[in-house]
Amino acid sequence: MTAFLKIDGKEHEAKCTFRFSKLADKKYSKKKEKESDPDNGFGSIFGGLIEFDNNALVAFWDCALDYSPKDKPKIEEIEAALEARFEEDGGTEDVFKEAFRAVDESAFFGKQVQKYWKNVELMKDYGSNEEEKEKHKKMYDHMVAARKEIED
Repeated sequence: MTAFLKIDGKEHEAKCTFRFSKLADKKYSKKKEKESDPDNGFGSIFGGLIEFDNNALVAFWDCALDYSPKDKPKIEEIEAALEARFEEDGGTEDVFKEAFRAVDESAFFGKQVQKYWKNVELMKDYGSNEEEKEKHKKMYDHMVAARKEIED
């Protein structure tokens, strides 16, 4: 699945490349505050897309358009194009689903996506006591439901 974003009348194709990965790590890695937090840019963006986080959507497009630095739109142009698309589509759902599929189905991020979901799967039984296990099971259930929603 390829995702496109129209900026100033030009269709821009999202690409999952080394430049995407490097920029994601450089600009969008988050400091781990808890064990389940991603520690790289890819995990932050991918997890944010699943949660329908608008900032993650902007980050996705920032990274996905980095393959051509001289022609790359500015963040403000990406945001304006996304807002226009939200208005055109009557919401954000389609844009998020396209971005998610672009990453989820990309050959470049294939193994990372598999690892991401494998780690989510491990979450359901994780914890040193019943309280922790219950908390992680709730997080697991939330992630499974979020995945189902974005894949539909």
